[in-house]
Amino acid sequence: MTETKSLLRLLLRRDAVVSQIKDGPIDIRSLTDAVDVSRPTVHRSLKELQENHIVTETLDGYVVTPYGELLFDRYRSFLSEFTDVQENRNLLLAIEDASLMGESLLDGATYMKSVPFAPEKLISEVEAFVRNATTVRGFSPFIVGRYASLFHEQQTSGSLDAEIITSPEVFEYTSMHWNTQFEEAIRDGLDWLVVDEPIPFGLLIEDGPGESVCVVVDEEGTLRGVIHNDTPNAVAWGNDLYERYRKQARRPDL
Repeated sequence: MTETKSLLRLLLRRDAVVSQIKDGPIDIRSLTDAVDVSRPTVHRSLKELQENHIVTETLDGYVVTPYGELLFDRYRSFLSEFTDVQENRNLLLAIEDASLMGESLLDGATYMKSVPFAPEKLISEVEAFVRNATTVRGFSPFIVGRYASLFHEQQTSGSLDAEIITSPEVFEYTSMHWNTQFEEAIRDGLDWLVVDEPIPFGLLIEDGPGESVCVVVDEEGTLRGVIHNDTPNAVAWGNDLYERYRKQARRPDL
């Protein structure tokens, strides 16, 4: 672990140098001009990188070793994921039970945060997710009027096969305020279940034509953002979490 931390610190310090050498071979003069630091600093950088087998010198100039290229690519991937999580900390902090947010969801995810001047943008993002799917399973701690209309439209037109889990309160509110749409959607196959356990965020799983998961984060009913991921590991995470709630769900009295 100590060696790993030392390598990470080295790559953080010498990121610009390695980036230039990756496009090499490159000589000392060209490298010094490219990174805009003193020649002694470049010499120290090269010495450190060579000692750690990241860079080697050839007749044509300095190049990154195959090992160094793999290491640098993994470092950049880690840095990108780390930056994504850090930049979206307010969205992630809005999730009440962060223990449910596995690494599989965040690895390779895309984030969309709410913005004051475009409050409808997140709703549109979820709508697009549902419209592009043929089968959707999921759960939600809240209901939005446009979602109720969307699921009604997609279900009654035969474009969607859906199974949704909510709290009993959301179920009752929906059946009261969108009674006609609700009854038609149920009649045409919408499978609505309820669960008494608190639901920490919204989850939608698309089963076709592709596979992906969409997590909708709210804070006291206010939408905060959407996390989307279509990697196999993220889909597996979504399926496992959904099944956890599905096993506790029951059919409500209509």
